Amino acid sequence: MKRFFCIGCLLLAAATATAQSDFGVWTSIEGSTKLNKSMELSLEGEYRTQDMSSMTERIATGISLSYKNKNFLPFLKADVGYSVMSMYGLGETAVKYCTDDEGNFEEDDNGNLIPKHMNVDAPYWYTRHRATASLTGSVKWGRFKFSLRERYQFTHRMRSYCDRERWYYDPFHAITDTPEYYIDDDPESDDYSYMTDEKKSKSDHKLRSRLSVSYDIKKCPFEPFAEVEVYNELGNAFAYDKIRYTVGTEYKINKEHKLSLYYRYQDYADVDEVSGHVLGIGYAFEF
Repeated sequence: MKRFFCIGCLLLAAATATAQSDFGVWTSIEGSTKLNKSMELSLEGEYRTQDMSSMTERIATGISLSYKNKNFLPFLKADVGYSVMSMYGLGETAVKYCTDDEGNFEEDDNGNLIPKHMNVDAPYWYTRHRATASLTGSVKWGRFKFSLRERYQFTHRMRSYCDRERWYYDPFHAITDTPEYYIDDDPESDDYSYMTDEKKSKSDHKLRSRLSVSYDIKKCPFEPFAEVEVYNELGNAFAYDKIRYTVGTEYKINKEHKLSLYYRYQDYADVDEVSGHVLGIGYAFEF
C-alpha cells in the first residue's frame, strides 16, 4: 500500500509540472567509484530542455571528488567538482530609444517614448566552465535524514557570437503615415540591418545553500525527499538570485543502481529571467 502511495505522489508531481505553461525536462546519468574508504570519484552527464521542452537548454559533463571520514566527523562530507556546459541561448528582442544631449528619453507630442531601433538576436550556443566546492552535514532522526549543504560556485561564460537583425524605426511611413519598423537590406548602407553581435565573456560567484529531508520507508524501495535551495550572488553584496523547491523520490534497484524522479520549481529574483517548472529523472550507479 505504501508503494502505491509513493507512486501516486510521484505521478501527481509529474502531472503538476506538465500542466504548467512553461517547463523543461532534466535528465542525468552518474557513475561513481570508491578510490579508498574515504574518497569517491564521480562522473556525470546531463541534458536539459527548455521552452515547453521544445528545445535544448544545456548539455553538460562533470567530474567530482568527495571525501568523508567515518572515524573523524562522520556527519560531514566535503567535495570539489568541475563541469563544462554547452548552453543554448534563446533569441531575444531589445528596443533602443532616442535620447537627447542630456541623456533623457525623447517624447512625441502625446508623451510617448520614441524608439530608435529594435535589435532582434537569433538563438545561439555558448560555453560555460564551472568549479564548485561543497561541505555537507547530515543527521538522522528515526527514519528521517536531514542534511544541509553549503556550496561555493564559480562560473565563467566564454565569449560567443550571434546573428542580429536591426529593425529601424520610421515614425512617419511614406505610404501608411504611421510608425513602423523596417529592415535596411542594402549591404552598402551604413545602416545595414544584418550583423553579428558579440556576447562578452563574464564570470560570477554564488553561494548555494540547500536544506534536504528524506524518509526511509520500511521495506519499500522508494525514498521520498524534499529540498529547498537558495542561490546568493557573492559578487553583488550577497544578493538573492533564485530559490529552488524540489520534491521527489529515489528508487533503489539494488545496492549499486538507483533511479530518481522529481518535480522542481525555480523562482528567479530577476524579472528578466523566466521562473519555471522542471520534471527531472536521473540514473546513478556504482562501478
